[in-house]
Amino acid sequence: MHYADYMMLLAPPEQVNIEIKRYKLASAKHIGNFNSMHSEAHISICGADRQKTFIIEPSLQRMAQKLSTIPPIVLHIKGFDFFKHGDKGMTIYARIEQTDSVKKWFKLLLLNMNLKTNITPHITIVRNIPAYKFEQLWPHFAKAQYHDVFKIDGLTILKRDTFEPHQNWRQHCLLPFNNSFFS
Repeated sequence: MHYADYMMLLAPPEQVNIEIKRYKLASAKHIGNFNSMHSEAHISICGADRQKTFIIEPSLQRMAQKLSTIPPIVLHIKGFDFFKHGDKGMTIYARIEQTDSVKKWFKLLLLNMNLKTNITPHITIVRNIPAYKFEQLWPHFAKAQYHDVFKIDGLTILKRDTFEPHQNWRQHCLLPFNNSFFS
C-alpha cells in the first residue's frame, strides 16, 4: 500500500515569487538562516498527511470538478503583518487584502473543498522565528511598502512520499478555476 502527503495551495506567478525571495534573503542578512527561507511563495490552504493514494486520487478528481465551477481571483498584496505563536514564535507575512469579495471567494473555495475551517490568506516570509529575532526584523517590514497584484487560476496540489526520508514536495497537479462568468 502506498502512502503520500499532500499540500494544497495557491501559487502566485513568478514575479511575486521573485519579490518574496528578495524579502526572505534580506531577512536572512539580519537574523541568519530560518526554516522557511527557501520555500516558494504560496498561500497555504490545507494539508493531508499519510493518505492512501488509491483513496485520495479519486477524491482529487471530484474536487477538480467542483473547483472548475468557481472563478479565478485577483489578489492584492498590501504590505506586511505578523502572527504570534504563543509567547515563543512569530511569523512575518505579506498581507493579502481582505475585501468582501476576497472573503466570499475564500469561503466558496473552502466550501467546494469540503473544509470547515477559516484561513487568513497570506504569503509567509519568515515562519515561527523567536521573539528576539522578530524584534530585530519587524522594524524593517513595518516601514516597507510592498504592493502587488496577481491572478490565481487554480489550486496547486503538491505531493511527497510519506515514508521516504528527506523527500521534497513536487507538483502533483493543478485543479483549474474555470468559471469565467463571474471573473
